[in-house]
Amino acid sequence: MQEELDALEIKVSYLELKCDELNEVIVEQDRAISKMRAQLEALEKKVIDLEEEAGQDRPNRKPPHY
Repeated sequence: MQEELDALEIKVSYLELKCDELNEVIVEQDRAISKMRAQLEALEKKVIDLEEEAGQDRPNRKPPHY
């Protein structure tokens, strides 16, 4: 009976360690996603600004090879 308890305690310890490791991965991924969202928003703003600067000078038609 004691061996079974020891085995279960080892498994629980292993699972707790893995859970902590996975939590760290999730936190890192959340930081990366937040950074990428900020970069995407900045790029979207740049595109909008460039489109506004181009105004009517840029033709709104497909190139001849289409």
